Amino acid sequence: MLLVIAIIGILAAIGMVNYARWRASSAVMEGAQQFAQAVNAARTGAKKANACWQIGVLNTTATNTQYQIKEYAAACPAAGSSTPAPTQTRTYTMPAGTQLAHSSGSSTISFRPPYGTADSSPDEFKVRWANNTAIERNVRLTGIFGKVVIK
Repeated sequence: MLLVIAIIGILAAIGMVNYARWRASSAVMEGAQQFAQAVNAARTGAKKANACWQIGVLNTTATNTQYQIKEYAAACPAAGSSTPAPTQTRTYTMPAGTQLAHSSGSSTISFRPPYGTADSSPDEFKVRWANNTAIERNVRLTGIFGKVVIK
């Protein structure tokens, strides 16, 4: 009986490590998909509204967990300028335990009317697990039409 309990204990310990890694990997993938959907929604919104929409990380620290979508009435603001002011700003939070970091390119992507073209390319963002940064997914925006690739 003691031998059976010992074997069950060993199997449970091995299983818990694998379960924790699977949970972290799933949360990171969910976060990457959420951010990719938001990028696509910003591009579609710019096309539908015939106005500039921007998406970007809320702050550029490695522990950032939020991103923003800004909608403008017409043209995008010039780089480094705060005018015109956005007509609407929405802030979104990544899934629990995940972080969003800007990796390369611009930390803010602007989609311009009428075709929803992006201003810079390529832009790359990393979604990673807060407790183990080795578990990560890259969200890359390629081309001026804003194709999103998750690696």
